[in-house]
Amino acid sequence: AIQGQIAPGVASDVLDEVVATARIEHFKPGDVLFKQGEPGDCLRLIRRGSVMVSREIDGRNVVLAYAPAGQYVGEMALVSDMLRTATVRAAVATETIRLEGEPFKALMERQPEIREQVARVYKERLTANVLSQQQQQQHEGVIGFLMQQGVGEATDVLLIDESLCVRCDQCEKACADTHGNVSRLDREAGATFNLLHVPTSCRHCEHPHCMKDCPPDAISRSPNGEVYIRDNCIGCGNCERNCPYGVIQMGVVSAERPSLWRWMLSGGGAEPGLFEPVAKDKNAKKAVKCDMCKDLAGGPACVRACPTGAAIRVSPEQFMRVARPA
Repeated sequence: AIQGQIAPGVASDVLDEVVATARIEHFKPGDVLFKQGEPGDCLRLIRRGSVMVSREIDGRNVVLAYAPAGQYVGEMALVSDMLRTATVRAAVATETIRLEGEPFKALMERQPEIREQVARVYKERLTANVLSQQQQQQHEGVIGFLMQQGVGEATDVLLIDESLCVRCDQCEKACADTHGNVSRLDREAGATFNLLHVPTSCRHCEHPHCMKDCPPDAISRSPNGEVYIRDNCIGCGNCERNCPYGVIQMGVVSAERPSLWRWMLSGGGAEPGLFEPVAKDKNAKKAVKCDMCKDLAGGPACVRACPTGAAIRVSPEQFMRVARPA
């Protein structure tokens, strides 16, 4: 982890002193990793989860940044030898590798390339934090809103720019055409902050709540990250109850309606003219949710069908670009 995130190309034996003091620690949502004003005694690599970086300004906490798994925090105090200038809290259940400060400082002294790498990240973050108070407050509002909507634990979230959306519902229609005439998203439902809308659609959480109590083990994650429900679902409804975002519904099972456009453009679904409905229990219900159109080469149908580009899919790597004010 140290080689991958901080010291690429450095031999493992050079890191022995740092590794000897490293330990894995776990944090619950809201737990403090670092506190503003404390001395910089360590650096943390984020193995799982995500954290929010905030600073107290005029008596209130203003969120400055968001760091997902695969990044590290705490380097600013080590590089500058100053007290910590921000507080870092776990946004969701988070696991970190704690690297003690003194061995890490000694490593930077012995390995100038590591110090340069850490210093570069330090300067980038310092520059990013130099925002006007008005921008910081606006930034905080967007981040706080998206965190409440599950972006902190998501791997993919559907967002809609209300300034571009013309309410044509082509996203819902495309979803229905792709999934047996049952839409897996509700454009109107969901929360809105300023012009940023989060419709009711699966977040594909890093650690899905819906998987916790599925008797037939019908919920899986594909190699590309999509969380989907297999055909062996028994309709118990546990996943619907366990999802904190209300994106799973229990739907009546029906034969898939053939879609000419889907068949022509992607080769998916039954070929029109050869479709033969399969007799099923009219009262049978199974769980349905967004599967990010994992079987379509062109990607999510909702995004491709939006005529104005208002619908976008956001991954953790794109999160800060969307959250940051223009």
